[in-house]
Amino acid sequence: MQQTPLQTESPRTGEHLFPAWLRRFIPLLAVIGISLGTVGFLTGIREPGETPLPTLPPRIAYDAAPPAVSYAELPQANLRPELRAPQSLTQLVYERPGIFDPVVRTEEMKLAALADRARNRAYDGAPPTIPHPVETNTAMACLACHGEGLKIGERVASKISHAHLSNCTQCHVEASPGGLLLRDVTTLENDFVGLYRAGLGERANPGAPPTIPHHTWMREDCASCHGLVTRPGIRTTHPWLTNCMQCHALSARLDQTNFLEAPR
Repeated sequence: MQQTPLQTESPRTGEHLFPAWLRRFIPLLAVIGISLGTVGFLTGIREPGETPLPTLPPRIAYDAAPPAVSYAELPQANLRPELRAPQSLTQLVYERPGIFDPVVRTEEMKLAALADRARNRAYDGAPPTIPHPVETNTAMACLACHGEGLKIGERVASKISHAHLSNCTQCHVEASPGGLLLRDVTTLENDFVGLYRAGLGERANPGAPPTIPHHTWMREDCASCHGLVTRPGIRTTHPWLTNCMQCHALSARLDQTNFLEAPR
């Protein structure tokens, strides 16, 4: 018997997968696919363009919120904490008297100056309280008025006598923080006695320069109390002389230590 050879199935080619009319467009479709892939790849790696900013609503002018200024522009800035009282630091600067202007000083003026100086101190020698609200704790805010000293009406913002210390509110506190009145605070009875009140300096002889009648710790700058911008009753009569301790010696009783009595 003659055997018929087995017929193997031929592999399927494009002629079997696609009809004749579609096979004519295969090269064109391949070119289109490759082109679209290339365009998509290049689009994906392209740097993004600038995103247009959204349209902002019209700005509302608030007179109570002035724009912030730099520290250099602060002295000339029109700061307006209250709309009815526009002001700036340059408008508050007190016109300093001339260095050679005659100084009128009487005993009554001196007592008034000492009483005004003691008004916001717990005792003589204590750090004075701050007689106004404190909005910030930075040294720059304090030095705006107390850096060189200025006078507002009859009130004097004394020049700081220890500018090397920058944490002002560490020692100086508000007289009425948070609206709390000092008269509402109940104080307990105690035997505490404050330091002396500065009086007249002792003189070696009539006409000699008086000694300094108080301690000089934290009072290194004499112009803070005795300079041009200060209380009239304790102003110096010769502000052009700046080396005060060249003539005015320290008090041996108040500002020096007796080493014989020092504890051992």
